[in-house]
Amino acid sequence: MAGQLISIALTVEQHDAGDYFWVLLESFDNSMEFEPLMEAATGFATYVDALQAGYVVLRGLSDDLKVGPREEDEDPVAMTEESGVGDAD
Repeated sequence: MAGQLISIALTVEQHDAGDYFWVLLESFDNSMEFEPLMEAATGFATYVDALQAGYVVLRGLSDDLKVGPREEDEDPVAMTEESGVGDAD
């Protein structure tokens, strides 16, 4: 089963030099406060170029665009093996 939908926002900032940078922001626990998740390493000449590049990165965060980016569920079998529960030794 897929985990909870991750709340991610895409924005574009213009730095002092005039270049545009995409920034992905993430919100936790259904809060309206967002924290930087990722940002462009280099600037773009136009707003739309930065926006499109950020959108490509945002799309890449989701395995299935029909359901969006999700938190990873922990594998109950792996958790059991790591904790030693169920070992017969």
